[in-house]
Parts: sequence; C-alpha cells; structure tokens
Amino acid sequence: MKYFKFELKKFILNKRNRYLLALISSLIVVYSIYTTISFSDIVGDNTTTLLQEVQTTEKSVQDNIKNTKDILKTTKVKAELADLNDSLNYYLQEDNIYQKQIAVINANDINGYYRLQKEVDQLLLKQYGNQSSSGQDKFLKAEIKYIKTVQERKLDFEVIPTMQSHAFGNFHQQFISILTSSLFIVLFASMVSILVATSYESKENRFYRFAGIDLQKNLIIKVLSGTLATFAWIIISSIIYFLVIGVVNGFGAWNYPAYLGNSDLKTGFTLTNLTIPNGILDLGSILYLFFVIFFLASLGALISVFVKRSMVVVGVIALFVMGYSMIGNVSWIISIRRFVPLSYLEPLKLFGNPSALFGKYSILIGAGYLLSLSVLFLLISVFIIKNQKTRRIS
Repeated sequence: MKYFKFELKKFILNKRNRYLLALISSLIVVYSIYTTISFSDIVGDNTTTLLQEVQTTEKSVQDNIKNTKDILKTTKVKAELADLNDSLNYYLQEDNIYQKQIAVINANDINGYYRLQKEVDQLLLKQYGNQSSSGQDKFLKAEIKYIKTVQERKLDFEVIPTMQSHAFGNFHQQFISILTSSLFIVLFASMVSILVATSYESKENRFYRFAGIDLQKNLIIKVLSGTLATFAWIIISSIIYFLVIGVVNGFGAWNYPAYLGNSDLKTGFTLTNLTIPNGILDLGSILYLFFVIFFLASLGALISVFVKRSMVVVGVIALFVMGYSMIGNVSWIISIRRFVPLSYLEPLKLFGNPSALFGKYSILIGAGYLLSLSVLFLLISVFIIKNQKTRRIS
C-alpha cells in the first residue's frame, strides 16, 4: 500500500501531468461556459426553425390540395376520381394537423407539437409506410416510439431531441463526446501511457532494482495509480460540468430518452437505442471511461518496455488513435472493426448498438475486451521486465 500511495502522489504532483490536466480542465471550462451561454439562444433558434419547417411543409400541402382540386375538375374517369378524392382527403387531414402545430408552436407548447407530430407520423405511415423503400418507415416508427416513450414517462419534450439543453441530456451529448474525442484520448494517453517509459529515462528502474524493490509489482502499481488518479479527475470534472449546466439550464429528467442512434455507411443514421434513459447513459459512459484509461495505460506500459522513450510511446499511441479515426470508415476496416480495440474507445457509439460491432452487446463486450487486453498487456510487460538484465557498473 505504501508503494501505491507513493506512486499515486508522484503522479499527481508530476509537473507534466499537472500541466496536461490544467490544459484539459481549461478546455472543458471554456467549452462549458460557451455551452451554457449559447444554449438559451440555441433553444430559441430551434423553436424558430421548427416553426419555419412546419410552415414550409404546410405550404407544400396547401399546394398539393390546390393541384388535386384542379385535376379533379378535369378528370372524368371514375377510378382516377376515387384515387384523387382519397389523396385530397389525406392532404386535408395533413393540412389540418400542420395548422394546429403552427398554433401550438406559437404558443410555445412543445408537448402539443409532439402530440400532433405523432398524428402526422401515423398518417404518413398509414399512407406511405408499406410503399417506402428509403427507410422512411423505420424513421417514422422510431419517432412514434420516441414520442410515446416521453408521454408514457410523463415528461416534457425537449425542443430538439438531438440537442437537449438540460443537464442529463446535455452531459452525454456534449461533455462525453468531448472526453472521448481523438484529441482528448491522446491527451489522456500522454499522462497515463508514459509512466513506465519515464522510469527508464530517469534510471529509476535501475535504482529500484538495486534497492530490492520488485520492478514487476512496481509496474502494475504505476499503471493502476495513474489510471485511478485520471479516472478520479474525470469524475470530479463530470460532477462540476453537470452542476453548472443543471443550475443554468435545469437538470431535466434522468429517465428522458437519450435518442441514441448508430451511423452506418450503408443505412446512414438510424435510431437504434432511443429509449435508454439519459441518466443510465451518462453514468454508464463515465464508468466505461475507466476501461479506456486502463487500456491506454497498459498499452503504454507494453510499448515502454520495448522502446523506453516516453515521446515514442505517446507518438505511437497518437498515431494509432488519430490514424484509426481517419480510416475507421474504410470498407475493409469496417469488415474487421469488431476485432480492433480502438473501435471500443467511445462509449456513446457502443451504447448506440452498432451493427458493425456486436449490436446491443457492444458495450459489455467492449468493456470485457479492453479489460482483457489491459491485463494481457500488463502480464507481457511484467514478463519482459522480469527477464530484462541490468548492466552493473564496476
């Protein structure tokens, strides 16, 4: 335990780590201030955009009504008349709903808008659902499911589900997205992946060996102490960000649907896990980051026992992370994506049940995969250190 405390204190007091944490914290503070200030304007803009979209659609329906009526005046074939009358009735029903939507949006009744939107979706699904070949029917069914879920949970609707302003929704849509971006992954790796390499550079390992300190045990302690210290910082910064957004924009409901989906080159964006509660997604994503940090630290330890240079370790990991972010959607990479560890660094994508990985089991398999590789990397590193020889100076 005393060695663990020593390594933990050394990691926290390390100037480089403090500078990196200060840099990451500054970026997050600036972003949270920007998000807090701008979201009130964004919500207003979203409401205006929503109104404009409905007005545009309603105008298009009005044109369809006019055109259909004009055609009816000149058509004499009974079969065509029946079809045209059916179309006219459909357009009239649609126009009636859109006019009601315009009224409720002007009254700032977002719940009323979505109640009417469910009617629109059901009408569209009834009219065109069976004929749809573009995936529109899937979207309509997903949106109806989303609206029903919010209503069943007796919650107030967000204006735009993909841009939630309240803390529970904003947390994963903004904050988690930042922490799991390639830039922040590399910054975290710059702290936790070079712990072993710096001990070689400072000749610390040679001193420990001659002092009778178990280098294998010390390697494991370094990795664990760096992982836990970084994870503790993530938890603290998460709480601060959540509270700031909650105080300014409101906390919202923990069980509001996260409206989570999966992006695929073949099918595009599809809503695959839209009913998962925001609170569960937020907490699950934060906990998952422990496995990500542990994986980076263990990978860094493995690379370090070979190259023994901290800058090389950071460079290799940065190359892996940044490179994979650029080629991850290449067709031949997609076919082997589920076997590539770097596919499992972003919890939001895993919670989205990605079809290219393991669907709804992706988050569990990802955690198990990263943990297994981390342990394997540590075992290999320990084995190599055990068999390394230190040249004695006579």
